[in-house]
Amino acid sequence: MSFSFQTSIEQWTADLEDIYKRQIPFATAKALNDTVDDIRDYHQMIIPIVFDRPTRYTLNSLRVLKASSRGDLEAGVYFKDQNRRRQHYLMPQVDGGNRPHKAFETWLIRRGVMRSNEYAVPASRLTLDAYGNVSPGMITSILSQLAAGPDAMQWETKRSRKRAGSARNRYFVPQPGSTLRRGIWRRKGRKSIEPVFIFVSGVTYQKRYDFFGISMDRALAFFPLNFELRLMKGIEDQRGYRSRQGMDAPLSTWTMPSDS
Repeated sequence: MSFSFQTSIEQWTADLEDIYKRQIPFATAKALNDTVDDIRDYHQMIIPIVFDRPTRYTLNSLRVLKASSRGDLEAGVYFKDQNRRRQHYLMPQVDGGNRPHKAFETWLIRRGVMRSNEYAVPASRLTLDAYGNVSPGMITSILSQLAAGPDAMQWETKRSRKRAGSARNRYFVPQPGSTLRRGIWRRKGRKSIEPVFIFVSGVTYQKRYDFFGISMDRALAFFPLNFELRLMKGIEDQRGYRSRQGMDAPLSTWTMPSDS
């Protein structure tokens, strides 16, 4: 994900003394880095408002690309991808549309338990964790019992099933022709069954997280201020250096234009 914005640095620094113009690239890089740090921190404040009980992983998924003061004046804020070949899981909330398959859905599809166009949605009465997600322990049990896990050593064996006895929750997928809805069901004891996941043909999200708009507004509002502060500091640093070297170190009359 990327966005860009234009600034008027040339116009802002038109009245800057030539002796201090060498500070412009450094001030620009520092201001860009200050701005993307601010954007990341602001998104971390916004995410809990947009999403219900986001996990720590989601809150910490934002990364920043820092600009270099040696001429690489590019900075950004992005979501750390789980897998370079897959779309980040928050992108459907930004752009809208179907969400990508989760890892355990991909394993179920490869095993033939789910169809390639299906998604697994938690059943309405399923108990979720504090973040509204299915517990990792349940996912592991399901994958093991359906022989769909990524590690064959984790698959449940006949001996482990026998040792657990009838008290263990049993997970199964209804056979073709069954009156049960397609999905993953749980058998509790000998007589009781209940749905755990329901297989649906698509999970579509509406646009609800204006990542680009929020980032753009924040950048346009704070980059000029950050640039002004960094350039003024750079001028003072250069004056101090020149003074220590016995060189001419005149005061600068530069100020940020009021219409910036």
